[in-house]
Amino acid sequence: MDVFARPDMYSHAPATSREEPAAPVFSGTPAEVAEFLGPRMAKRTHTLALVRAELMHLARAGWPTDSLTFVLADDTSVTVRP
Repeated sequence: MDVFARPDMYSHAPATSREEPAAPVFSGTPAEVAEFLGPRMAKRTHTLALVRAELMHLARAGWPTDSLTFVLADDTSVTVRP
């Protein structure tokens, strides 16, 4: 899985990873990505368990055009792609 930074909280992700304007800021398994994102997320957004479950589902059933976007504690966002 690849994690791509968005310029701000309201930025939309491109349709596919090939259209991403920059390289991923992090790559890893769903568990590694959850561990990377967990400390960066505000407690009001998601719990680490929910993030991990969503990432596992994306890795298992996601299409190349699927992604998840998470808002981080600093009011930026990231997009995760399978």
